Amino acid sequence: MGPDRSRRPSGAAQGGEKVPVRMTLSNNDALFSADADGSEDNGTAVFDVGLGRSHSVLVFAVFMMTAMWALAAAVLTGAWFLVTRREGLTWPALGWMAATLFALAAFRNTAPGTPPIGSLMDYLAFLWAETVIASCLVTVVVTGFRAERRSPAPE
Repeated sequence: MGPDRSRRPSGAAQGGEKVPVRMTLSNNDALFSADADGSEDNGTAVFDVGLGRSHSVLVFAVFMMTAMWALAAAVLTGAWFLVTRREGLTWPALGWMAATLFALAAFRNTAPGTPPIGSLMDYLAFLWAETVIASCLVTVVVTGFRAERRSPAPE
């Protein structure tokens, strides 16, 4: 996505006479990129300003979403092995899955600019990863509980 663009006519008058206007725009925020172009339209100065997220922010956001999906895939793979092999309640694996579930929320909050809940990142990765991990955790607990009940008691 390119930067959002805005055209703003500008001018000034003093005592009914047009006076020169000087405008300086600068980008002091590392989270955004800005560019400006000036032109004239029917004797009116017009400047065109574009604002967007900086490339480094976009790269980091994509990295975060990829990491969220990779963690969800790792938990899904671990859950699949535990469920298909009827391993029972494997506490280290359950701890890892639960830690991943809650760590993703903290990881999400480190996104540049701390986007509000409901941002594009949430819909593309965070909420899906949380759903996959929570589902895996519950499935592993339920199948592990069933496997533990069926196994003979130690003598």
